[in-house]
Amino acid sequence: MKYIRDPLYGDVPVHGELLPIVDHPLFQKLRNKKQLSLAYLVYPSAVHTRFEHSLGVYYVTTHATEERSVWAYALLHDVGHAAFSHLMELALMRYDVDFDHEKRSERIAKEILQDSPFSFKEVWKNRENVLIYGGVGTDRLDYLQRDSYFTGVRVGHINWERIVRSMRVEGKRLVIQSKVLPNVEHLYVARFILGDAVYFHKTVLIADEMFVRAVGELLNHYSPSEIVEMDDHEIIVALRKINSYWWRRIEERRLFKMYFRGGEEEAREVYEKLASRYGEDAVILGRRPSFYSKPDVYLESGERLLDVSPLLRALRKSEETRRYWFVAVDPLRIPPP
Repeated sequence: MKYIRDPLYGDVPVHGELLPIVDHPLFQKLRNKKQLSLAYLVYPSAVHTRFEHSLGVYYVTTHATEERSVWAYALLHDVGHAAFSHLMELALMRYDVDFDHEKRSERIAKEILQDSPFSFKEVWKNRENVLIYGGVGTDRLDYLQRDSYFTGVRVGHINWERIVRSMRVEGKRLVIQSKVLPNVEHLYVARFILGDAVYFHKTVLIADEMFVRAVGELLNHYSPSEIVEMDDHEIIVALRKINSYWWRRIEERRLFKMYFRGGEEEAREVYEKLASRYGEDAVILGRRPSFYSKPDVYLESGERLLDVSPLLRALRKSEETRRYWFVAVDPLRIPPP
């Protein structure tokens, strides 16, 4: 057994049979993939990676089950991510590139597991395990704490150990004891705050749309298959090599500024008007999506969490009002409204 020091959990023990997974070059490559993509432009310390997040999910999972194959999957749950995580997937989708995250995850996991005591079949049967992906699954329990810590957006101490001790899997349901309901509500409040303050901060949204344009430039020089195999560092090198206008603007933090936000139809009208007058490279169109996800969790009584928690219902309603479309512009070319 080895120990890896983590700022959230202290010494994380990595059991011997899992070391071949952690030490594999394809898993180590997660060190070069930021968890929060371009959020560091707003929060400079938000440069944590998929590597430490994967270790964190593994550590929390060891407190939820003793099944070693679930531990192995917890380590591997993010191996299929491309550079800049979900942002790259969004960018490729905009250019009609069919990026199958699941197939890439399977291919990489198979290669990593060849050098481990685990079979691919026993590990990958957990790919939809609600213990990891459920409403209070170990993936969410780690990333909310980790993103809060590294951005400095304090959302209070999430008592993850109490939640994990009080939850179990029944079929395809994640069930919690009623006594931890306040702790689970705290988790969802934290997620709501981080959605507004970090994940969909207006400057992050604008930078994301500029990155989408940069990927468009990259696709003129590299194939989609080449791009998805790159990590963050390799993407940046490639963007610099082609002298990407959009990446240069991002890297120098000469970002576009918010010009308009509102409904989709009006935003598109504003975009078309400005683009026809100043050019498409002076204006971008984007949207702030809803960050709501149904808390697919049940109490021991069989009641759904959403049915017994007025707070969670209020968060759902409030999150729906957060959605908007926006137009951002180059402030040097388009005067403010």
